Amino acid sequence: MRAGLLREILVFKELVASQSASGSIEQKYEPVLTCRASRRKMSAIADRDGVNAMEQFIGKIIVFQTRNYPQIKENSRVSYRGLECTVTMVDLQRDNTLVITLEKLNT
Repeated sequence: MRAGLLREILVFKELVASQSASGSIEQKYEPVLTCRASRRKMSAIADRDGVNAMEQFIGKIIVFQTRNYPQIKENSRVSYRGLECTVTMVDLQRDNTLVITLEKLNT
């Protein structure tokens, strides 16, 4: 992967439990990693009749490729251009990169 392709900035967040002064425990997502990534294009595949089964789902899924960082896990959330997304799949490639599939959250 060439460094010039890494144009998007992703902020990975993990769930952290902290105790307030009153003693209550609150859980919130804290940023653990800011990295650059390349957005992969989603292509719709249609059958011979022209029917596309992914039309209703393709708008909620974003796919990125980035370098392999140990902080990237499947239970983390990602902030991308003001959108909150959850990581649905992390796929390790041979060239020490990750293909990360994100799903937009309804917030």
